[in-house]
Amino acid sequence: MNLQAMIRPDVATMAPYTPVQPFEVLAARLNRSPAEIVKLDANENPYGPPAGVARALASMRYAHIYPDPESRALREALADFTGVPAEYLLAGAGADELIDLTMRLFVAPGDALVNCPPTFGMYAFDAAVCGATLVSVPRRADFSLDVDGVEAAVARHAPKLLFVACPNNPDGGWLADADLARLLALPTVVVLDEAYVEFAGS
Repeated sequence: MNLQAMIRPDVATMAPYTPVQPFEVLAARLNRSPAEIVKLDANENPYGPPAGVARALASMRYAHIYPDPESRALREALADFTGVPAEYLLAGAGADELIDLTMRLFVAPGDALVNCPPTFGMYAFDAAVCGATLVSVPRRADFSLDVDGVEAAVARHAPKLLFVACPNNPDGGWLADADLARLLALPTVVVLDEAYVEFAGS
């Protein structure tokens, strides 16, 4: 049996996603100690968990048991922190999983979605995995979002989803409230990816 022949042709010919490199690989490539590397490209804490978090993890009674699949305690804590009701919150194993779940929920093969490059590469990668039609509205020369272009793309292609990172990954570009209001008025599901919002200040 030829396993390669069993793979979906559209997936077999896809360009692979290039993930961020781990400390050891970067350290070897740069000829530096891993302790000298501070990575900000994966939204990681370069200092490790605070002592209190390490103690809390060590004291967990049921760490060996599958956790609550609905993450109720986490969602309640996030609800208290954000003021957003827990029933509107979904927890996942990082942004990649949540992006994938969102696309699988809304996008069927051939459906359109809007992406605004340069931006986080997982939007385009997951769109390809889902067999979606990716409509790219490039950012302007200053990396600001082309809101007029997005509105035109939505009117023309009727996408299921619009992905916008704010602050944008990789350039940190910000979306003004007035521009966000225009996007939210569009007849599509707007996915506002705020993975790096802690870097944005107020």
